[in-house]
Amino acid sequence: MTQSLRHYMTATIAGEINQEIDQSEKHYGTFHSLHEGLSVLRGQYKELEEAIFWGVTETGGTKSVRSAAIHVAAVATRIAMMLSPVPVEPHGIPWDDET
Repeated sequence: MTQSLRHYMTATIAGEINQEIDQSEKHYGTFHSLHEGLSVLRGQYKELEEAIFWGVTETGGTKSVRSAAIHVAAVATRIAMMLSPVPVEPHGIPWDDET
């Protein structure tokens, strides 16, 4: 795979992960704890596992595997975001892209 193709695919997948994060947080809200995040991640992982073992031979095929992988990545990213420090601007003001 060429570097430009990999860059394009990475950007595309990152966009899909970001959309999934936005949709899930709008629908379910943020995780209340790491334990809740882990529980959701475990459920999404089980769906990915099922898609890999059974979904490839059924309707949806690799699309269901890819979709499940995007969901796992989105949940894992949400957990990582919980553990990340809040970005601050140089004057100590929390960064907010909606202002």
